[in-house]
Amino acid sequence: MEKLRFWYPLAFFLLVLSGGIQCKKIKEDIARKFIIDAMTNGRWLVQVFKENDEDITEDFSDYEFQFERDGTVLAIKRSGQGQVTGNWEGDANELTIYSNFSGAGEPLLRLNDTWKITNNTMKLVEAEPFNSVRVAYLKLVKKE
Repeated sequence: MEKLRFWYPLAFFLLVLSGGIQCKKIKEDIARKFIIDAMTNGRWLVQVFKENDEDITEDFSDYEFQFERDGTVLAIKRSGQGQVTGNWEGDANELTIYSNFSGAGEPLLRLNDTWKITNNTMKLVEAEPFNSVRVAYLKLVKKE
């Protein structure tokens, strides 16, 4: 009976520890789902894009962006002149979004980076490059 008294607290501790790990995983899954739901529900517009104190927002005026659940993002020309497909991935733990338009020209190649989210709602995302060497600012807004 003495041996059992030793094992009960240890078993309880291991149970709590494994439950804590599972709770963390559940929280990560919920956060990831929130990011995916927010980004894939509707189209986005670049409201502001600045790089090295130069405002190049106008270069994005012909684009709408549709983020898909499968990790693709479409840069759709509003003028009806086609679209460019890229990739994206959100990281809820790091508060970042990675985007890449492989082989794209200007201005889309300027979006190729890991972006640190500095402010967000369901209708707005503000971000700066995660890489501190690059100086840029991106503000996306949900299309009404």
